[in-house]
Amino acid sequence: MQVSKISVVDAGTFNYKEQLKITTAIWRALELIDIPSCYFKPDMKVLIKPNLVMDDNQNKRGGNDCLYTQPEIVKAVIDFVLLKTSGKVKITVGDAPMQECKFNNFYSYWKMVDEYKNKGVDIQLVDFRELKAIVVGGVHVAEVKKNAYGSIINLGSDSEFFGIDNNTAQKLRITNYDPSILPLHHKGDIQEYYISNYVLDADLIFNLPKPKSHRKAGATISLKNLVGINTRKEFLPHHTQGSLQEGGDEYPEKNRIKAIQSKLFDKKNFYEAQKKYMLARIIRGEIKILSLFLRKGRASYFEGSWFGNHTISRTIADLNKIVFYADKNGKICNQKQRHMIILGDMIVSGEKEGPVFPSPKNVGLIIGGLNPVCFDEVVSTIMGYDYHKIPTIVNARELTSKLKIVEKDVFPIIVSDRDEWNNILLKNIPDSLIFHFEPSSGWKNHIEVER
Repeated sequence: MQVSKISVVDAGTFNYKEQLKITTAIWRALELIDIPSCYFKPDMKVLIKPNLVMDDNQNKRGGNDCLYTQPEIVKAVIDFVLLKTSGKVKITVGDAPMQECKFNNFYSYWKMVDEYKNKGVDIQLVDFRELKAIVVGGVHVAEVKKNAYGSIINLGSDSEFFGIDNNTAQKLRITNYDPSILPLHHKGDIQEYYISNYVLDADLIFNLPKPKSHRKAGATISLKNLVGINTRKEFLPHHTQGSLQEGGDEYPEKNRIKAIQSKLFDKKNFYEAQKKYMLARIIRGEIKILSLFLRKGRASYFEGSWFGNHTISRTIADLNKIVFYADKNGKICNQKQRHMIILGDMIVSGEKEGPVFPSPKNVGLIIGGLNPVCFDEVVSTIMGYDYHKIPTIVNARELTSKLKIVEKDVFPIIVSDRDEWNNILLKNIPDSLIFHFEPSSGWKNHIEVER
């Protein structure tokens, strides 16, 4: 057995204003994982990929500390990169948040980047999205940015969706996007993703997830954080329309009202894409009426937001393959093309209805690693989740594709500057290190670790 070191460092604070403590913890976490010297070289391009899913917590009582990767984490990483490269580096801080996110509202990020620019650092903050939207009267009014810096990459037979039948392909969906687009990019030998060139250009990626519960994936950690490398998200299957009995994973059992509601969502999303906003609002009203009936009947689970979703995990595996194996021109190679360093912002994490309605969970930890599968296995366990029940992690470890995210004989070992945590295998993580996050409603009582 080979081991992948995952560092667990106590930052000694739940307060992001304590920059010195956070920087000290991050640098210690990086030191403990033994980063190979080949990861850094002069004149390299470094992408720092935080989780900037939304600019404001939809759970108005939750605050934003638990929502997205805080800029104090990024600042500590920038300083580390500048030290390792003697300042001879081009740094991009970027993400593709949800279409409704107001990227300009990340004021602390813009201020931080401007401060580094004023010091002569070659750095930029980038919104990867080609399509953004504002919500007006309950419907999405889209704005398409011309000349987006992205490339369409076809994984073909290396995709986790390769081999699905045409009927299933027609049922692939992502919430609030035109349903007619996804099937065009996932059929037969065509298994396409539209990836930001800032990702492809990078020699090294710092993956900075904000570990949280997640309605569709169970947990969002480092593997899931790569959903934010996309230029257009209409290429990303998130669930498959219909019940399990009908070959979908939107909800468990056949339900006539849910089936009608799902078709209405399709109509609403199609009308929004066609800029027929009045029709979209009428359909939205019909959806709300059906939602009342479903609520009375206690019919939970919708749009794949439950433990039976096995679509989004395949998308996440594909995106991780692309990050590691696509070269700067988007060609899929047999050897890994870039390195990744992972740092989890668990000073304050999110539980319950993540990713955009999270409740704060004070943890006070910084987690570091070099492999996303091993990293997610450790972090999910710390969250109190059984990673064997999280399809994203299971699929990523058990890939049959030649494009491996982790080798089968590589497993995580925890390293720490605290004796009680140091050199612990995953199965031996003590209960004192388990934080028992409450899952989202669709995963509750199905994902928690049993001890």
